[in-house]
Parts: sequence; C-alpha cells; structure tokens
Amino acid sequence: MARTCWLAFVAFLAVNVAPDLSSAASEDIEFTFLLPAGSKECFFQTLDKDNRLEFEYQVIGQPNQDVSFTMISPKGRREFEDRRKSAAIHTLESTDQGDYQLCFDNSFSKMKEKMLFFTLLISSPNNAAEDKGFVADVVTNETLEDKLQDFKDRLGVLHQKIQRGRVIQLMLRTFDTKDQHLQDNNLWRVTFWSCLSMVLVLTVAVSQVRILESLFPES
Repeated sequence: MARTCWLAFVAFLAVNVAPDLSSAASEDIEFTFLLPAGSKECFFQTLDKDNRLEFEYQVIGQPNQDVSFTMISPKGRREFEDRRKSAAIHTLESTDQGDYQLCFDNSFSKMKEKMLFFTLLISSPNNAAEDKGFVADVVTNETLEDKLQDFKDRLGVLHQKIQRGRVIQLMLRTFDTKDQHLQDNNLWRVTFWSCLSMVLVLTVAVSQVRILESLFPES
C-alpha cells in the first residue's frame, strides 16, 4: 500500500505539478529607454484573457524628475493614470484579451529628457479543472489527494514568492543604474569645476607675478 501511494505521488509530481509550474511561469519584460523633452512614447503589449499583470516603472537619473503615465485596455478603458510621478507600481488581477497600451508623457517638460526603466510581470492562470481530473484518475485515496493538493498549493506559493523576488532584484538593479547615472553626472561636474578653479588660480598667480615685476622695473 505504501509503495503504491509513493508511486502515485511520484507520478503526480512528474506529470502534473511540473507542467503546471511551467504553464504558470511568469513572463518578465524589462526595458530602458530615453524619453525626449516635450514628447510622448507609447508601447503595446499583447495579453491573454484573465492574465495577471504587475507593472512597475521608474525615472532614472537626477532627482525630482517625473513623467505622466497611462495604461489603456484593448476596450479603450483607462486602467491606470499617473500625473507627474517619478515611480509607481500597478497590479491588474484580470486582463482582457488584446493589446494593452502603455504611454509615457513628457510633453510638460520642454527642456529635460528623461531616462525611464519599466518592467512587466505577466502570470498565466492555472488550469484547475485539468488538475483535479488528473488527481481523480491517478489517486483514489481521499487523504492522499488532500496531501497532494496541499503540496501543490505550497509549490504555487513558493513560485509566486520567487517571482516577486525577481521583481525586487530588477528594482535593485534599477537603483544601481540610477546611482551610477548620478555618479557620472557628479563626476563630470566635479571635473569641470576643478579644471575651471585650476585655470583661475593659475591666471591669478601669473597676474600677480606680472604686477610685481611691473613694480620693480629693471634699471
């Protein structure tokens, strides 16, 4: 009896849980682009029905830089709309089938271009009906079926946590890119002002030498 249950458990993992995790795997999309001053850029992403969408964006570079953002569904409905924000996180639990429009607006800024980073995490729904049908065919013991279902639920929770960890890692990479961009800008400023100060010091030194020489002319 124990051997039969163990074989059923292994068969369940091999045939049902592994394909389920692969079908429920999330599609990660990350993109960095430059949004010119006074312009608007839109991106389109095709989604299936009842997908779960996690969207996050951030302006990289100098502080106090912001953009406006709008997400429009295939039916023309405005899902999210942000006014002049530097970063935001949005979650859509159930999507419509079709192309979603993601628009970033920098038309209010006539002088500053913006470097933006955004990431999309798309999760497909699980096929619960097929899972239950397979469990009913392989396992006849009600207690074992409950244990297998509990094990599957735990794997699903673990999978979601792993995906969330990947999103956090992407955000940490974004912060690193932002810090690097700030360091590059500060390095250019420090170098420029240091060179300018050195030129001024040398100019003043030469001027003082010339003035002293003019006060003591050679006889």
